[in-house]
Amino acid sequence: MSKIAKWKRWIEPICDDCGNVMLSRDMFLDLHGMIQKNPKMQQSGYFHECMRDTYIAHTAMMLRKHAKIDKDSISLAGLARDILENRDKVKGLSVGDDFESITDRFTQCVKKVEAFADRVIAHRDRRAPSHMPTYSEVDEAIDAMDRLSIQCSLAIGADYCDTCKPTVQYGWLLIFREMGIET
Repeated sequence: MSKIAKWKRWIEPICDDCGNVMLSRDMFLDLHGMIQKNPKMQQSGYFHECMRDTYIAHTAMMLRKHAKIDKDSISLAGLARDILENRDKVKGLSVGDDFESITDRFTQCVKKVEAFADRVIAHRDRRAPSHMPTYSEVDEAIDAMDRLSIQCSLAIGADYCDTCKPTVQYGWLLIFREMGIET
């Protein structure tokens, strides 16, 4: 199997994961917006903590998964590294001038989340994480993941060209509107 064929097999689950995390972010932000519009929903409690913790854990682990490079795992960082290492060897590969800087940006952004994911979510580490990521740092990492995923797709001639984020045809907030909650 050629490198390009292998990479095309990899890009689909990578972009699916990226799209999934982007939709999770949208849902989290939509939910937060709905709560802001509805004073009766603005109370502390397990529901809010659960939604926050679920979003943080899901997002951090997805970013961590795609930052790891292992010969037996499909990851965005592994794909990008393989493309960079083979850019002069593989026929049909079209790597842009900024591919390496986009890869570096993804790596830098994800490092801010990865130690937290390793030490707090994946394991109960005795060591505290070296950095507690902010929501904006998580957003930057998600955006960097999308940008690098698209660059990898373009380099190998795959189908993703603008974003990995899928189009949602039916609004998930409809159930709340039907209950009379402002969304």
